[in-house]
Amino acid sequence: MRNRLTAVVATAVAAALLWSAPAPAAVGKTPPPPASLATNTIDAHLGYMPQTTCTPTAKPGTKALLSLLIATWGGGSSGISRACSVGATSEHKEGRALDWHMDMKSSSQRARVDKALAWLTANNGEVAYRLGVMYILWNQRIWSVYYPELGWRKMADRGSYTANHKNHVHISLSWDGAMKQTSWWTGVPVSSPLNSRCGTGGARACLPTIARGTLAWPYQHTEVPASFLPAPWTTPGIGGGPQVDRTLTAVPGTWVPEGAEVGYQWLADGRPVPEATAPTFVVTPDLVGAAIRVRVTATSEAGSTTKTSDGTTEVVKARFAQAPKPVLAGTVATGRTVTVETGAWAPVPDSLTITWKRDGRTISGASGVDATSYTPTASDTGDRLTVTVTARRAGYATTSVTSAATTVARGTFDTTPMPTVSGVPVVGGQLTADPGTWEPAATISYQWYANAKKISGATRQSYRPTAGRVGAQVQVRVKATRPGYTTVYLKSVAVVVAAA
Repeated sequence: MRNRLTAVVATAVAAALLWSAPAPAAVGKTPPPPASLATNTIDAHLGYMPQTTCTPTAKPGTKALLSLLIATWGGGSSGISRACSVGATSEHKEGRALDWHMDMKSSSQRARVDKALAWLTANNGEVAYRLGVMYILWNQRIWSVYYPELGWRKMADRGSYTANHKNHVHISLSWDGAMKQTSWWTGVPVSSPLNSRCGTGGARACLPTIARGTLAWPYQHTEVPASFLPAPWTTPGIGGGPQVDRTLTAVPGTWVPEGAEVGYQWLADGRPVPEATAPTFVVTPDLVGAAIRVRVTATSEAGSTTKTSDGTTEVVKARFAQAPKPVLAGTVATGRTVTVETGAWAPVPDSLTITWKRDGRTISGASGVDATSYTPTASDTGDRLTVTVTARRAGYATTSVTSAATTVARGTFDTTPMPTVSGVPVVGGQLTADPGTWEPAATISYQWYANAKKISGATRQSYRPTAGRVGAQVQVRVKATRPGYTTVYLKSVAVVVAAA
């Protein structure tokens, strides 16, 4: 079938064109349907029916359709019949193909053809079915009843103005159309189409009556020859969401003829993405805000045809798959260094910015990519300490995560030495307290005791026992304080005061 139809198209223009002067025509109108046509049933159709015999006599339906076209839109006849010895396979040799002479170079004639062909092909080719049209060639394009959903498809360049059907319209008819037995002429829809391949002398094949609206057209698809440029049966699409780092998959759609090689080019806002020619496409960060399309190119023996998918919505930034809450490590107390554990982010951020906060307010000087630790000061004591980690990565939404709040406790001294007393414990002698070295440094105050009772006014580092303290056990209590730290009280070992 492929070779036959290819030959049909090639030879439909080979005969000499017979010019006749344009007839008067009501060019703004379309032929009304015959009064006898009172049914919504559409004629059944076998699809493409190539020449199988040679009976070149012009058939009545072919002549009637050519006359109808000329009477309505003008133009002339370029011929119906073709001798059996001329060219290759052609419906002209069975008298069921016509060449309607109209020229693309004439804007008036071109407009008339446009009206005529719109009339024939409207509503998925309803009138074409009722006239028994198989296919139409005009201006290097083809329309066929067996693929009406594909519309007009471009054909390969055949090398000349005539061969490309720019000065005539070629229409091939089914046997029912050629014999003037379709509903347009008889008022009765064809239910069992004539088929010269199913017996001899135009024996009838058995097809059921197909009611309009009960079956999507076309009724029967026929293989599209490789000599035709590929055409998309269904529009290409894209699978997957338009988000950074997502993989999009091209859905090439269905192309005819079968076997056409398919290639891809991904587009961002209509511009080709360099080296993006695979069936899949990973969305990169630089495409945020762009609409993605894929241009599919199908290639057959006749050449190539491209079809571009609809665009996606704008590419959006991705979100981190893992954004762990940071954890404070260490004792959260004044003077104690606390570190932050940021956890494992996925994917790995380009940068992590750390911000320390007290009671939700940023602590001055305690933020940045290197601020992985913080030592609370006295001013932080009693406040709620948190740390916020902000992750950034190209093409990803900036994400901030905050740790649980922890109240900053009072600090504790690392070194708390017991005080000692030096000097001779006698009446009038001088006793001196040594507080030792505290870490961190503390403010020291003193209180002297005798027999475990405070000695009024004895709050200096040194103390001189009086006569009334003979035999008393004297000791000093050291009080260590520091802002934000727990106050510490320590007493020295007691000494016994002797008489002078």
